[in-house]
Amino acid sequence: MTTRTGLDGKLAAYYRDILYMGTMVEEFLLDATSAFEEGDGSRAMDLVARDEEVDAMQARLEGESVTLLLLQSPVARDLRKIVTSIKVLANLERIGDYAVHLAKLTAKKDPSVYAKYVPRIAEMARAGAGMIRDSITAYIEDDESRATATASRDAEIDARKKELIRELLAERPTDEAEMRQLYRFLSIAKDLERLGDHVTTICEWVVFAVRGDIVDLGRAARQAE
Repeated sequence: MTTRTGLDGKLAAYYRDILYMGTMVEEFLLDATSAFEEGDGSRAMDLVARDEEVDAMQARLEGESVTLLLLQSPVARDLRKIVTSIKVLANLERIGDYAVHLAKLTAKKDPSVYAKYVPRIAEMARAGAGMIRDSITAYIEDDESRATATASRDAEIDARKKELIRELLAERPTDEAEMRQLYRFLSIAKDLERLGDHVTTICEWVVFAVRGDIVDLGRAARQAE
């Protein structure tokens, strides 16, 4: 009993830290989005340093994952949840990289060039942030239904990305500033699509943690379109 109680306490603290990392990444993306929308390059560059915090937390928690697996000998559902946690951490780290890229491109962009696209890109980013929040909630609560519903929203981000890219490619830049801005916006749109893919992967691993099955939620969402 004492051993099980000790393991439960360690797992609870471990899951709380992963929740904290998920919240950190969500807030990072939202802050980078606000800086992008406001054209605040100085604030954007201040945000870039946060990537080191995300990387450091991932490294620490992955180390704790190994310790829990090797020294605590978890069984069945605990084992699946820890394996899922490692996957969640890796995907959160990649999402953090996209937030960094958004911040870096914000510092370089000219607020006056192709400004009409800024609100739509910001809207896509906020939709992605909402998916991050709901996927981590599903992970913490072992909520398979929420995970499946969250993954289904990736189709919306994909559709927005396709429409946005089609419009961007239809533009006819007249100088280097416009060409560079188009490149930045295309790059951001592709990053946001990938962000949705990473959230979908988190949701797939939540399903695995709950019932032990590997499910392709991305394919399920595509078939439902």
